[in-house]
Amino acid sequence: MHELVNGIVPTEAGEQERLIGVGELKKTARRLYEAVGVPKADARLMAELQVETDIRGVHSHGTRHVPGYAKRLQSGHTNPKPEIRIVREGPAWATIDGDGGLGHLPSHRAMQLAIAKADELGIAATTVVNSRHYGAAACYATMALARDMIGFCVSSSSRGVAPYGGVDRLLGNHALAYAIPADREYPIVLDMATGRSAWGRVATARLYGRKLEGAWVLDRDGQMTDDPHRAHALVAPGGAKGSGLNVVMDVLSGILPFGLATVNRGEELQGQRQASHFFQAIKIETFCDVSDFKREVDRMIQTIRASRPRKGIDRIYVPGEIEWLKKAAWEKTGIPLHKTHVESLEKTAEELGVEVAW
Repeated sequence: MHELVNGIVPTEAGEQERLIGVGELKKTARRLYEAVGVPKADARLMAELQVETDIRGVHSHGTRHVPGYAKRLQSGHTNPKPEIRIVREGPAWATIDGDGGLGHLPSHRAMQLAIAKADELGIAATTVVNSRHYGAAACYATMALARDMIGFCVSSSSRGVAPYGGVDRLLGNHALAYAIPADREYPIVLDMATGRSAWGRVATARLYGRKLEGAWVLDRDGQMTDDPHRAHALVAPGGAKGSGLNVVMDVLSGILPFGLATVNRGEELQGQRQASHFFQAIKIETFCDVSDFKREVDRMIQTIRASRPRKGIDRIYVPGEIEWLKKAAWEKTGIPLHKTHVESLEKTAEELGVEVAW
């Protein structure tokens, strides 16, 4: 059984898990990237971003991807040494070409650039083209918090979501995040996909041998299923409204930077072959007093938390709060990772002649 913090955060490894230290996980991930030709600085950044994702409990987008990324780097699918460059730029905007490299790298640079431009002009947006999978969206949105800014980002996606009323995988499952600074409370971080879930959660259910909870996956006949092995298409949350949000996010992350919507991308441009992304930073003091803003965010969080929970619900959380609690706990205890996740890293290390750090 897990030992829990606040009733929700496991601080011990379960029967199917191993507890891996944060530093050890970062060191191992960095070594694996360096072994397949990624420069040291880029390998370090990749390890930082992916372990940050794991420590927030979003294992579907963290170091579980390292073995797959390593294979893509070896096969030529992904460029290990991209020449990331700005191809279009103005005072409050820019487009960055990722040169077919790991998507985290141009995304991190694009958010840095959006923050720098917003610091001068109050608000700025950047896009990335010729990229690959960018991992968890929260990694980039939260970069704005230290500068008292609101951060936003969204990525293009392969087809994975059925449009409202439909059966086929047609729309993208776009990963998006907002990060909003607070005063004494944890910042609000909305990190989500435009489908009812990320596909990685389906993979996690398969990994643990669990059924899918809730009506959010269709089988090939268009029927709801709780069997992760029969999952064919995700549905959007909120019915027609969620499907509409999905379409708008595709405009920002697909059409605006790249010129093509997910539904119109040919097979050669599907998946992470030509990913594109959108980033935005909003400087709060451009619009209001920062202290007043953050105090009111705190009051909002506290009012929501103090509201009456439904029967069977222990307490109410705001977006991102559970992830902050996991990070605070797991920085001290280590991260509970599924044994298959750890074994995959160990197998890749063995194949590459790399020593794991745990």
